Amino acid sequence: MSKTNNYIPFEVKYKDSIYHDSVSYPNDINKIKKYSDFILSKAEDYIVTRANKSFYNKLKLYGVEVNYPESNRIKNYDDQSLYELSNFEVTYWIIYTYEKDKFRYAFGLEFNKDGKMISENKFPDYAKNKDFENLINPCNALQLVENKKRFKNKKVDFIELNYLDEKNSFRWLIQEKLDIQKLGISKYSLDMYYINANNNKLETINKKKGSVIACGIKY
Repeated sequence: MSKTNNYIPFEVKYKDSIYHDSVSYPNDINKIKKYSDFILSKAEDYIVTRANKSFYNKLKLYGVEVNYPESNRIKNYDDQSLYELSNFEVTYWIIYTYEKDKFRYAFGLEFNKDGKMISENKFPDYAKNKDFENLINPCNALQLVENKKRFKNKKVDFIELNYLDEKNSFRWLIQEKLDIQKLGISKYSLDMYYINANNNKLETINKKKGSVIACGIKY
């Protein structure tokens, strides 16, 4: 989820343990505490103002990435001058996870060094949608998709929680499974179904296109 390829990731401890067990970051967030405390407080203010304190308390802080300008290429994490962040035009990419009914939604918010958010909204505005956390069961969304004629004889690849700022609501994203019929290079076109997670209405179907290489060994 990194914003650039010129950044330093910082690990955040959650309740005296590392929250994420699949990734190991080499730097402790306390190394930039005098900067991160300010940025994280700004992020909290934004989240609480847009959603509410209850929503904020359900979030888990996954990590913080400090993005440096291209003119200051990172070559060695041992360079202590890199951690004097006031000397650089850095931005902060703060990654949170939100869990609801065993589904986990990860999102990042980007802030400049002055604490101003410069990324897009990633969760609903509570004032305009007070029911945004009342999510329908994803099985209902799946049934809606499976009943579509265009989905006949197809399979589901995955279903995940998604957000669209234009609708100010979470959505269930259901993607059709890729079925490779031959070896070699094949072009594909998959349907991606977006269902409003509050009212179970199909909002749109997008096409995902690309190419895939299927390899096989003959004996």
